[in-house]
Amino acid sequence: MVEKKLRDVSKRVRHPDFDAMPNRQERFRVPPSLSRPKRVFVNCHYCGYSPPGGVIPQSGICPKCGRSSWDRFALPEPLIPKHMK
Repeated sequence: MVEKKLRDVSKRVRHPDFDAMPNRQERFRVPPSLSRPKRVFVNCHYCGYSPPGGVIPQSGICPKCGRSSWDRFALPEPLIPKHMK
């Protein structure tokens, strides 16, 4: 069974441009974090509450569920849905 798997692996066709692909470091001339303007959003990890203006309350506690775990994420401007702009 192992021998059959080894033969199948050797028969796999590699992507024709695999050897011509640049190294990972050469692909990005501008770091992705600097490529476009981004907007940062904040949500409560538990209930999904999004504070107005994206500012976490000073107490650090979610006014909706009372927990204190927040998620921050950034989206490039072109990917932000219209209802979030």
